[in-house]
Amino acid sequence: MQSDIVFRTAKAWDSFSDKYARRMQKNTSVFYMTLLNMLHYEEAENILDAGCGAGYLHQHMMNQKKPNSHLYGFDISSQMVKRAGARMKKSLNKDKIGSLDLLTQEEVDSVNFDDEVFKKINYHLSVGNVEELNQYQNEMFDIYVCNLVYQIIDDQKKAMSEAFRVLKPGGKFGITVWGRKEKCAAVWFLKELAFETGLSPVGMKGGRFLSNPEELITLATNTGFKNIVFWLQMVPFDVISMKNIEEFFPPEIEGILAKSTQEQRHIYYQALEKMLNDYKRENKTFPFECYLLIAEKPK
Repeated sequence: MQSDIVFRTAKAWDSFSDKYARRMQKNTSVFYMTLLNMLHYEEAENILDAGCGAGYLHQHMMNQKKPNSHLYGFDISSQMVKRAGARMKKSLNKDKIGSLDLLTQEEVDSVNFDDEVFKKINYHLSVGNVEELNQYQNEMFDIYVCNLVYQIIDDQKKAMSEAFRVLKPGGKFGITVWGRKEKCAAVWFLKELAFETGLSPVGMKGGRFLSNPEELITLATNTGFKNIVFWLQMVPFDVISMKNIEEFFPPEIEGILAKSTQEQRHIYYQALEKMLNDYKRENKTFPFECYLLIAEKPK
C-alpha cells in the first residue's frame, strides 16, 4: 500500500501533469537524451524508463531501439503515464498532425495500458514507484534510466537497490538529480518568491539539491555498481517573459494564489516581473543544473 506521503505526491503530479508535459519535461529531456546516448540503449533488448512522466522521448526511443526490443515506462502519477500513452497513440495516428502534448482530457482518460496497439510495438506502461519495483522480475532489463526522480523520493538507497535487482548482469544504469541550488533557479524561484513576498508564511519543499556529489557516487558503489561515470550538465529553461509564466506554476503556487488577496497577488507578480527583467538585463536565462551518473551491474 502507498504511504500517505507517496499518495499526496501522486495526487500533486496528477494535477500538474498537463503543464509538466507541455512545459517542464521538454526542458529536462535534454538530460534524459544525454543519458540515452551514453547508455547506448539502441543495443538493448529490454529498457526501463523509471519515473517516465509523460514519456517525452518515447517516440524517439521507439524509432532508435531494435525492432523486437521492449520499452517499459512507469510513473507514480496515473495521469502522467496516461499522457505518455496518449502521446504514443497520437504519434501512431498519421491523420493527426501537430504537437503530441496538445491532448484533450478525453484522449488522456481513454488510454488503456493493455491496448493492443501498444502490444504490437512492444510498449508497456504502468503506474509504479521507483522504490518498489515489484511488478518486474529479477534481472529483467538491459537498461534502467531515471531522469530527475531520485531527488524527490524518500529512500534513494532502496530505489537504487531495486534498480540493481531488475538489471541483468552487465546491464546499464543511468540517473540524473538536481545539482547545486544556486545553479537551479528554474526549479525554485516561484516558490522562493512566494516566501520572500509573504505569499507563503513558510518555505515550500520540493526536492533535495545535491551539495556533495560524492554521496551519489558512494551510494552507487555501495549498491554494487561498477564503471561509474559522473558529470555535471546545465540547460536553460524557456522562462523568458511574463506572457507564459503561469504555465510553470505548480499546484502549490496555484493553491496559494487562489487563497490570496488581490494585493498579495499583485505583489507576487511584481516580484516575478522584476526577477525576469533582472535576468534579461544580464542576458541570462533561468538555469537548471544536474548531475548525471551512469554505471554497470557486474557480469
